[in-house]
Amino acid sequence: MDALDVKILRAVISESRASPSSAEVRLSLRAVAARIGADDMTVNYRYKRLQKSGALSDWHLILNPSFFGRSVLDVVVDVQPESEKADMIRKLKLVDGVFMILNFFGRALKILTMYSSNESRSRTVELISRITNAERITQSRMPLPLSRTKLLTETDVQIIEALSKDARKSSALVAKELGLSTRTVRNRTDRLRQENTIFTFPSLNIYGIAGLIPVYLSYTYCNGAKSSVDRAMLTHFESSYLWGGFYDLDRGFIMLDAPTMGDVPRILEWAKSQPGIASARIDIPTEQFSYPEKFTELLQLGNEEAALQKNAFL
Repeated sequence: MDALDVKILRAVISESRASPSSAEVRLSLRAVAARIGADDMTVNYRYKRLQKSGALSDWHLILNPSFFGRSVLDVVVDVQPESEKADMIRKLKLVDGVFMILNFFGRALKILTMYSSNESRSRTVELISRITNAERITQSRMPLPLSRTKLLTETDVQIIEALSKDARKSSALVAKELGLSTRTVRNRTDRLRQENTIFTFPSLNIYGIAGLIPVYLSYTYCNGAKSSVDRAMLTHFESSYLWGGFYDLDRGFIMLDAPTMGDVPRILEWAKSQPGIASARIDIPTEQFSYPEKFTELLQLGNEEAALQKNAFL
């Protein structure tokens, strides 16, 4: 995996198309090629190679948690003991709101979870801490765009459910399955995307790709140094970073592709030497667990609540 693959993967991750059918992916890849200064054929070939490697095996359609009045919390823990990690992951999957777990070599785990209030946030963090016997725990609230959709119609729900497990389905196929017109499906998904209510993301499996050494570099800021540190990170790792998290005032992270294992300690040394960084650490991710069904469950729960409210007025 070289710098061009990294740029393509980074660009694809940043795309959140509502229904990435084959035709739409081709259009998106043309935009990616123009953005990174590569020709269409090369980008298309590299993209297909990434798919074959398993890096972009599945696409999931998810609902914006803000539509349900929920926020997202990014939690990182050091578990104890490490030998019980597999059982901890099994238990964490069952925690209400947990929709992604990133496992690292060693004791670290990263958990993304939804919550509806400060009280539910505290309960979730406490439960995660108990399950993992956390020696270290950090938490950051992830910013979300506000969903502008007031109400999902029955047709909207049907389309979302049809795309939830395979967002690459074409509008024509979804229309045929649901007995709708292709235009209706396309217009509904376009509207929901424009209203920040649905997003489509690839199910990433970058952790087993030959030639890619993923590195999760996390760090804390000195007072007032956030902007300069974030700029330094993006500039220094321009050819190797896949994505980053710069939404917390106290800490940030960046996911990198290290050239070799020998470069990993040098990356950490560089980070620790930067003015404005109070502390830094590196973790090596090994596997990711995603639970997109948690969003469908929220949708079904919302429908049941709406039905109960409707019946109460009858």
